[in-house]
Amino acid sequence: MTLSARIVRRIENDFSEDEIAVITQLLGEVVEAVGRGRPVVEERIAAAILLYSRGDADRFARAALDAQQDWRDLMIDVGLADAGWEQRIDAEFGNP
Repeated sequence: MTLSARIVRRIENDFSEDEIAVITQLLGEVVEAVGRGRPVVEERIAAAILLYSRGDADRFARAALDAQQDWRDLMIDVGLADAGWEQRIDAEFGNP
């Protein structure tokens, strides 16, 4: 799965140089497995994981596991479950 440019920018901004490659790879794998080829769902899941993690690798790992168990709970935790989630992602990550 190819992560969108705005998701990659967020990874680069939030994580250390040493973490970027691993976070990018793991996020891509999780999003692909959970999103099942639905681009809108995949970006929403990626955004939720990054919002939850706030640049912390341990929080990232926890969010990635949560997403694999039930990504909808993660959406609730970060405020992407209700109407307006697209605008929240645009506000947090920039326009696509």
